[in-house]
Amino acid sequence: MFHILNFVWFVAFVFIIGVKGSASLAVSNSSEEYGYYNIYNKIDSMQKAFQTLETNVQRKNNMLRQILQPITKMDDNIEMSDQSSQVTKTVQPLQQNDTAVGFTTKLSGSYSSTSSNIRGYNNLYNGGNGYNGTVFTCPSSGLYLFHVSLLSSTKSGGIWIYKNSQQLTLAFAGSDPQNNGASVSAAVWLDVGDQVYLRPYSSSLSLDGNSAFTGVKVN
Repeated sequence: MFHILNFVWFVAFVFIIGVKGSASLAVSNSSEEYGYYNIYNKIDSMQKAFQTLETNVQRKNNMLRQILQPITKMDDNIEMSDQSSQVTKTVQPLQQNDTAVGFTTKLSGSYSSTSSNIRGYNNLYNGGNGYNGTVFTCPSSGLYLFHVSLLSSTKSGGIWIYKNSQQLTLAFAGSDPQNNGASVSAAVWLDVGDQVYLRPYSSSLSLDGNSAFTGVKVN
């Protein structure tokens, strides 16, 4: 009888432990499933949040492009205008220099007649090709300025500026028989074909090579 009771208690004990184990296992499985469910929900929520953020960023980028596009066009126009003005500044003086009428030449030589034309030997500039080395022939009507400077050791040496056959102004070096300097200018209106040139003041004139003759159209 004692053995039978022990067996019954043993079976009951095993049954109770089995029920508790099953219950614990059920609770454990339920917790795991609940945990996985929460993780998936969070992942879905994060994906939706990222999608919403990406959509907002794209919308704001489009708005910024619309706002900045006119400003970018303005900058491009300003840059093109600056480049155009720089090109104009670079090219314009070249065009002016190409069409400017004027010359500068150095003078030298010895002369023994007041009817001799004084010659240039080194043309520094000859815009418009009006000066042929002795006489300037006007290629374009307008107001001209002429200037002559001389260095000479000739006593009472001097130079006249002529327009056609008319004496305009005189550069006179004085009576000291040493190297003397003098200069003179003349502003005169010229028509096409008028001629300007230089002649000695006296029948004897010797010029230093640093003497010069300049003419330029001013208007």
